[in-house]
Amino acid sequence: MGIICLEDIRPGMILGKDLKDRNGLVLLREGHEITEKHLKILKMWGIIEADIQGVTREEVISKTASQVDPDQLREVENQAREWFHHTDLRHPFMKELFHLLTLRKALQKLGEDHGS
Repeated sequence: MGIICLEDIRPGMILGKDLKDRNGLVLLREGHEITEKHLKILKMWGIIEADIQGVTREEVISKTASQVDPDQLREVENQAREWFHHTDLRHPFMKELFHLLTLRKALQKLGEDHGS
């Protein structure tokens, strides 16, 4: 199981733990299969992540990274270094934030290039 960003959750995935709102109200029970309708409702409720069975966060990041052209990723990383020029990218949190930001920006650019 892994905590996965809502944007990476797809219909058919199975919830690993009860999904609760910020007040503790159960929105979906563990073992429930996610549908497109669930995803729309969860976005409206402000849910940003969920624990999904059989998927780890690292697998999702790795799969996502494999979709991006390495040259385009380097271009986005160079641009992002300007945004992070006052930070220590050796710090684990900042390093991870930088990696996720550049990956997300590269995917956005990929979608724009393909007319998505």
